[in-house]
Amino acid sequence: MHATPRAVGAARIGPNSIIQTVGAIEEERGYKATRSFLREIGQDAFAEQLPTTMIDEVAFISLIGAIRTELGVEAAGRILARSGERTADYLLAHRIPAPAHVVLPRLPRRLGLNLLLKAISGHAWTFAGTGRFSYTVDAKGAILSLADSPECRGMTATQPICRYYESCFQTLLRPLIDQRLVVREVACAAQGNEACVFEVR
Repeated sequence: MHATPRAVGAARIGPNSIIQTVGAIEEERGYKATRSFLREIGQDAFAEQLPTTMIDEVAFISLIGAIRTELGVEAAGRILARSGERTADYLLAHRIPAPAHVVLPRLPRRLGLNLLLKAISGHAWTFAGTGRFSYTVDAKGAILSLADSPECRGMTATQPICRYYESCFQTLLRPLIDQRLVVREVACAAQGNEACVFEVR
């Protein structure tokens, strides 16, 4: 088991959590309707200007909660899944070094996963905030764990609901490890579990 320490001090995460979620809404509604929607759900600040630097994780948690309240868990999940894809696409284009795009897919899957997940773990605070990310790699793939996930914090559900992280992990891992790879959340803190668990197979 490889784990990252709990964030110390202010819990801040990357602005893409907000930028790409708003972008996912725009894909469905267009620019003007999205700004109206954000104001309707009490997210006026993001209707006026999107963040360009690290943000308090509470801003992301608040945005998710407002979207779920207005649209319901299923429709909000669709937006969050698309946001996760968009976030991963940004990371692949701007944060993953070019040599990694060449080398990782050519390595044995287990080795490639180990190297990539180690790198992700080292930067986990940028997406997990005060959450705790850990992982194990096995012959079948990997198990990712996110305790105190911002996406479902304070939520109660009968099934896993962390579509943002599920989609982000899958979109990020596929081109670097194996295009057939599937990431599925199999346990969620919203169900009363200790952590949100994602199978990589």
